Amino acid sequence: METLQKCLLLPIDGSEECLRPVSFLKRLYPDLRNISVILFYLRPPLSPFYQEKADSVPLLEKRKELFAARERNSRAIFENARRHLIRAGFSDETVQECAEEKQSSAGRHACLLADIRQVDAVLVQKRVSSSLEGFLRGDPTSDLLRHCLASPIWFTEGQVDPERAAICVLNEDASLRIADHAAFMLADTTVEITLLHASRTVPRMISAHPAGVMGEELGSWLKTPAGQVIEPFLAESRQILRTAGIDESRVRVTLIPDKGNTAMEILSHCREQGIGIVALGHSEPAGTWGFFKNSVTRKVLSEFKNMAVWVNQ
Repeated sequence: METLQKCLLLPIDGSEECLRPVSFLKRLYPDLRNISVILFYLRPPLSPFYQEKADSVPLLEKRKELFAARERNSRAIFENARRHLIRAGFSDETVQECAEEKQSSAGRHACLLADIRQVDAVLVQKRVSSSLEGFLRGDPTSDLLRHCLASPIWFTEGQVDPERAAICVLNEDASLRIADHAAFMLADTTVEITLLHASRTVPRMISAHPAGVMGEELGSWLKTPAGQVIEPFLAESRQILRTAGIDESRVRVTLIPDKGNTAMEILSHCREQGIGIVALGHSEPAGTWGFFKNSVTRKVLSEFKNMAVWVNQ
């Protein structure tokens, strides 16, 4: 199949921390010729004093100096990020730049630009390790989930091994959307893919590899009431992967017990199996059950380490 160009949006702020996801891209895509990156820098807002029309020559000169300094700072931040990408293997032509004046939250700006540019994902580094730290530092996770309704978000943390990925499958359309996204982004790689489902009715881990060879235990469970609910979504996810050109030898279906803390069950399984990418379909809350599903996404994003978490809505 023809290799399609992929484009990611990378928000930058001048820190080295925001550039850490680049190493994940390099490991996921050793050949970066078909990967482009848009560097996005959000300039701090001007003080109201300098936003008003200058009514004197000294004030006009001061404004000119301020704008020149801001431009030099923006240029330095872009050049540093560009050098980092080129050292990682990107060509100069595949790196684009965009700067905006901050008028609302950073997450909202990034998501609006992602929609306009129709990027394949927004790439961000996890910045916090607890809810309290997130509150104190202004964690953008909630903002990104609120505003990035069309563009998937890739959160990364630590050293990520991208050789294996898990697509979490629930009985909802969001799971099919994340399967479609993961299929497109992983089709040109050698990543092994697990279609993962957690259920309270599964007594122990059940796995089938390749995905088309269900086995007696998995086949029996899929005939239970709980299995009949999820089976169409597993089948559709497998079809999405096949359509993307991913051979079933790279795909397995795995069921794990859900003992009440779904997020931690998923993360624990992925750590034990050496899975570095976790892909989640995120739904907006609707009632108690919707809030529970919503909290699984947030819990995963709060607790994951040395992984990449892909979220699509």
